[in-house]
Amino acid sequence: MANLLKLLVLGSKEYPVGSSGGFDSLASGGYERYTQELSSALAANGVLPVIATRRFPHQKEFEEKNGIQVHRVSWVQGFFLRNPSFNLSAFFKGLQLDYDIVFASGVFATLSGLALRLFKGKPVISRPAGIAWVQPQYPFFVKIILRALESFAYSHADAVVFLSDAEVQSFKKKMGFLPENFRVIPTGVDLSRFKAKTSRARKKKKTVLFLGRLLEVKGARFLVQAAPAINAKIIIAGKGPEKLKLEQMAVEKNLGNVVFLGQVERPEKLLAECDVFVLPSLSEGLPIAMLEAMASRKPCVVTDIGLPVENGKNALVVKPGNPEALANAINRLLVNPALAARIAKNGFRHVKTNFDWDKSILRIIVLAKELLRGRG
Repeated sequence: MANLLKLLVLGSKEYPVGSSGGFDSLASGGYERYTQELSSALAANGVLPVIATRRFPHQKEFEEKNGIQVHRVSWVQGFFLRNPSFNLSAFFKGLQLDYDIVFASGVFATLSGLALRLFKGKPVISRPAGIAWVQPQYPFFVKIILRALESFAYSHADAVVFLSDAEVQSFKKKMGFLPENFRVIPTGVDLSRFKAKTSRARKKKKTVLFLGRLLEVKGARFLVQAAPAINAKIIIAGKGPEKLKLEQMAVEKNLGNVVFLGQVERPEKLLAECDVFVLPSLSEGLPIAMLEAMASRKPCVVTDIGLPVENGKNALVVKPGNPEALANAINRLLVNPALAARIAKNGFRHVKTNFDWDKSILRIIVLAKELLRGRG
């Protein structure tokens, strides 16, 4: 056990996924699912993940299971308070814990990691997980603060991990620089979770699926605006501050083909049964939901925001914020089974080839050991 590499994982707002039980009205997202699979893969490869996450009612402050340590900390509710308060608590918890290196996701987690480095001398690997300052839900003055914090955090981390070459270029465009030491290490996808197939019974109506948090940056409103031109049932699965506004929009437009499901903890069944997956976001890092849709052999319509896809090959790519273009792309897939099948097949091959957890974990371990030798 003395030589076991220990990674302090910061930034995940709940563990396991769904453990908040609705206590927080602001749903967790792709990073929480990323952390859950990352931690399992790390443990399977001889690394001890030490996760600092939020504590919800009826949860233990500490537990260890399947080679993963979970420490839960206090936090303050509220859109602008929950993330900074949680990461501040995680910093104080980190002062007490034993670990070799920090793996932090997002700006506040990275800042906590950098503060821990001052006291404990442990290297910090940062994963931006999207750029906060460009997201439309923040007021102008908050964006100014976020940009300054992100510039500081990602330029001072010992290494920054991006999930794709496209994310590297997107980061450079939005931030105006690249970190001195960065690596491209894709996420992994557990393909075995997505083997379920759609029933052979003929469906009365085809379905289009949006899966994600209902934040302004996710662009679900553009799918709702496109709904009148789409001859299919549109399922919007997720929750967040935009949910009520989207529901009101659907009522005002008398959209009988739009259904809101709320939060879905295990998306496999929905993905298996949909005909088209849609990601209408204005900004993303590397969306886990899109990779899971590809793993489910579903054709995807995504926006041109620097995602690692090829238009017309493994996805249809449209301009962000354009409901008409979104509807046209969706309809192309709905009425052209051959095109949909080709896009789906190539998408599955893309995920299978490029997003393997064992390869990604090995590269994270190599990076961690390089940083540790550099400090030795």
